[in-house]
Amino acid sequence: MRIIFLGGPGSGKSTVGKRLAADLKWPWISIGDILRQSSEEWVKEKLKTAELFDDEMVTGLLLSQLTGVENVIIDGYPRNLRQAELTVERDMRIDLIVEMDVPVEETVNRLVLRGRDQDSREIIEQRWQMFMATETEIIAYLTGNGAKIIKVDGVGEPDEVYKRAVNAIVEEINRK
Repeated sequence: MRIIFLGGPGSGKSTVGKRLAADLKWPWISIGDILRQSSEEWVKEKLKTAELFDDEMVTGLLLSQLTGVENVIIDGYPRNLRQAELTVERDMRIDLIVEMDVPVEETVNRLVLRGRDQDSREIIEQRWQMFMATETEIIAYLTGNGAKIIKVDGVGEPDEVYKRAVNAIVEEINRK
């Protein structure tokens, strides 16, 4: 099963996705994490902005991580409609979308506390605007191509949010 976690910046998708992957003993793939580990200076500089990386490059990076992997948690991909289209065009099956639902102001507070270079209020708000502008079309495209979707309330303590997410995922899987 291939599960993607979508949500605005700071919505908890990495926290929940990482924990679920560990509990299931599945790989957790985060393009953001892969890019943050890069030693390339241009990558580090671009991460300090709200700009997205090239769709073909990001999709190729993800596909290289999926070779031979059947069960996986994918974090924060696709980020736009073109990446969703590339997912389908390249036969990268997505079974379930877990959308983390958290108010913008809550996530801004979370990220400012986290304190990474790309976590300035201005960049966070730009990333949220980008997410909100593309979220509906990404979800519509992927569900139109066979993915199921669940929405999880991402407000609360991490354990509480995790339990809600797991319960919603199990419920959706059992519907099949």
